[in-house]
Amino acid sequence: MEFKGNEGLTELKVSYITEMINPVELVKDLTFDEVLTDADKMDMLMANGYNYKMMLEEKEEPHRKFMAIINADEADLLDVSLDAPEAVDLSVHYQMLKMLKEHYGATVEKAVLWGKEDQVPQTSVYMRKADGTVVELTVKLADALVLATLGEAPFYIRTEMLENRVPDFAKKSVSHLQAALLRGLPMFYLEKEMEKAIREENYEYAELIKREMQARRERGETDDSLEEEANEKE
Repeated sequence: MEFKGNEGLTELKVSYITEMINPVELVKDLTFDEVLTDADKMDMLMANGYNYKMMLEEKEEPHRKFMAIINADEADLLDVSLDAPEAVDLSVHYQMLKMLKEHYGATVEKAVLWGKEDQVPQTSVYMRKADGTVVELTVKLADALVLATLGEAPFYIRTEMLENRVPDFAKKSVSHLQAALLRGLPMFYLEKEMEKAIREENYEYAELIKREMQARRERGETDDSLEEEANEKE
């Protein structure tokens, strides 16, 4: 997607990266044997090993947030890129930027998170060549963040993606963070979360979960279908 200038874009920074589910909190009241026989807990623990929650935050006021799910390898590379960029000089990202700059005079101008498709963030990196022309590279969210970080370029999101993230009916009881988190959780966990919300009589939250699950079913998205799609891409 082409963006001329930065109108309609908001600059983001990585606020934090953490495990999707705290494994200690998940099993702290269970014995080892109970964990092994609890299929739901085991599923969550196994998923936790692959998924991390990344919170992106608006650089300026009012510091609106956008949450995304990344895998363990992406989380590790992002952590190093942000905290010790000199340590990633052997990574594919660094070597690619080095080659593009040395051979073509190309530098990273910016990266943009411009949409979502089937719950997957759509991002592009814009490289400016020595002759002034701009080339767009469509890459995964984590790759775009790493390239922008190593290229010392800003990372933007379409501003409208930060707005109206909680339906009006749920604004009193559901935070933007909760709404964002739901969009990254697997279906089996959404089912458990809805059961919990109903038990606690948090009906607005339960309705929000129900709508998220219904939207995924209408798009033909299930935990199995998403796993098969990921395997095909690998």
